[in-house]
Amino acid sequence: MKNSRWVAPLAILLSVGGLGACASRQTAPETPVAPSAASASVVQSTEGGFSVALPGPVSEERRSQLTDVGEVTLHTFIAERKESSTAYYVSYTDFPASAVSQAKPSDVVSRASLGALEALGATGVSSRPLTLEGFPGWEVEGISGPRRLKGRFYLVGPRLYQQLLLHPEGQPPADAEAFFESFRLDPQVAAMLSGAQRS
Repeated sequence: MKNSRWVAPLAILLSVGGLGACASRQTAPETPVAPSAASASVVQSTEGGFSVALPGPVSEERRSQLTDVGEVTLHTFIAERKESSTAYYVSYTDFPASAVSQAKPSDVVSRASLGALEALGATGVSSRPLTLEGFPGWEVEGISGPRRLKGRFYLVGPRLYQQLLLHPEGQPPADAEAFFESFRLDPQVAAMLSGAQRS
């Protein structure tokens, strides 16, 4: 299966809302400031079938992209801390079930992680498989100039979820781990997506 099936939505994701520009600005080194509890909230997407903790405010965008398996729509939730050149985003893309069934799920998520690195021109520094509620996933970290990228990718039936964090190298936000660990699937949506892939 060609990498471009999974890379194309990544390219859109990284350009949504000018996030690439936000994350690429250089700032003088400083000690990260822990966000206040009031600055983070749980975002729940009924349509997307997930919930995640993001610092406010959060914007939502949808963009269509033509790929070699047809047109797909990228749904993206974005939170930025412009003062620290930090961006958080979560997205999901539904691919045709027939396209997903042609590849091993672990290959899909690992290729998606490579696509994130390629889209940012980043050099990978670590990668590992993981799971989310029994579904295959992959985590990757990379460096692109002054930026650090960390991403997690999960495949639930024909749906690819992407969770990304961009921040200046050496200055991770205090809520970085909480952001990644807060991602949860709606059991009913997950069951529906799993059924869609089998049918």
